[in-house]
Amino acid sequence: MTENKQTPSHSSAVASCAGGERKSFLITLRDWADALIIAYILAMFIRTFIVELFKIPTGSMTPTLVGDSCAEFDYDGNGEDDLVLLKEAGVIHVFFREGGKFVRDQFIFNPPQYKLVGRNFKNRFDKIVVSKFDYWFKNPNHGDIVVFKVPPKIFTPDKPVYIKRCIGLPGDVVEIKNGGVYVNGKKLTGEPYDHIYYQNECDRHYFTRATIPQGNIMVLGDNTKSSLDSRAWGFVPLENLKGRAFFRYKPLNKIAFLN
Repeated sequence: MTENKQTPSHSSAVASCAGGERKSFLITLRDWADALIIAYILAMFIRTFIVELFKIPTGSMTPTLVGDSCAEFDYDGNGEDDLVLLKEAGVIHVFFREGGKFVRDQFIFNPPQYKLVGRNFKNRFDKIVVSKFDYWFKNPNHGDIVVFKVPPKIFTPDKPVYIKRCIGLPGDVVEIKNGGVYVNGKKLTGEPYDHIYYQNECDRHYFTRATIPQGNIMVLGDNTKSSLDSRAWGFVPLENLKGRAFFRYKPLNKIAFLN
């Protein structure tokens, strides 16, 4: 009695191999899809509840945060680089630096061209990280750089959020006089207040003194000469706050924690 041995044909072996490859590819594809879905959910969770990235679109917080065409060079010849913003034709806005700190700023009309020729002016829009959970259980602190939903009276679709510095908390009495800001009768000093000349005028409005209503804060831009803020349109409801700006990650040579 003879035994008939059957060996798999070449074609069936190839089919088996191809089936295995298809199965392996589908498993790999499913694993990648699962990983991408989890990564997306995690990213949305982080963005919604933890941190979010923002780009500074204007110069209202200069020199703390820049959103303008600018260059850094020694404009006044004191040996330290100043921050020079290129505004409309024939106008620059200079933030003068002394002792490693900005000490004053000035609009200069029709500046000497020899000071500007060859300067490398570039569009700079700082990018920042905003903590979104800071104000879940507490109010901002004086001096916090806050990001908030724009109040309805000044809302425009192209600028749904603003970034400013918190100057007054609920119940505070805030006054601007002689170029300084006074909160409950005490002048704000130190960084960044020492280099800022606070103007009363803002977009055809004139601010002198106010008591901040409960449930609201008062915000001002560090670039008080070019900032549309609480001097013009009033206070920010606490529920409008989106978070606190705490870190700048671009430009790379300006990476720093914010104060």
